[in-house]
Amino acid sequence: MEKAKAVNKSFERQITIILIKEKFNRIIMVETLSSGGRWNVALARTDLIEKAGLNENDLTWEVTHLKYKGRRMRISHIYGQHLVISMEGKEDDDFKKIIDSFTKVVEYFPFCRYDLDFGAEGIPAFPTYEWDRVNSNSRFSELEVKANVSSLRRV
Repeated sequence: MEKAKAVNKSFERQITIILIKEKFNRIIMVETLSSGGRWNVALARTDLIEKAGLNENDLTWEVTHLKYKGRRMRISHIYGQHLVISMEGKEDDDFKKIIDSFTKVVEYFPFCRYDLDFGAEGIPAFPTYEWDRVNSNSRFSELEVKANVSSLRRV
């Protein structure tokens, strides 16, 4: 019974994507949204595994964040408009793989990169990438004056 429900849910998700394609003749973003219209960390994890090909054993989730190979990630997301990914540690091959994977899922590229300081003592700034479909120039201008943003550059 549980397997039938999972298959049905997957089928419903595929039908929804097809309907979006037919209605708009394109997909704005292809994230799997919950019935409440949210892209929570569990759904983001599933999309990164199924759509971007990440190894499910490398990607775990907790209520507020994902972890890739043990490194915490913060996700901020507005459907069809904006995505922000911050990941602890340095920008290495694993970090690049995460950015490439999110790009595959949302089907557009990040516009900037910076270090984000969360303001907690003893926690270094996280390298951060942003995707913006609405007005990346305006968003870039906002980021230029934020006190907790450093090393801002366009990508």
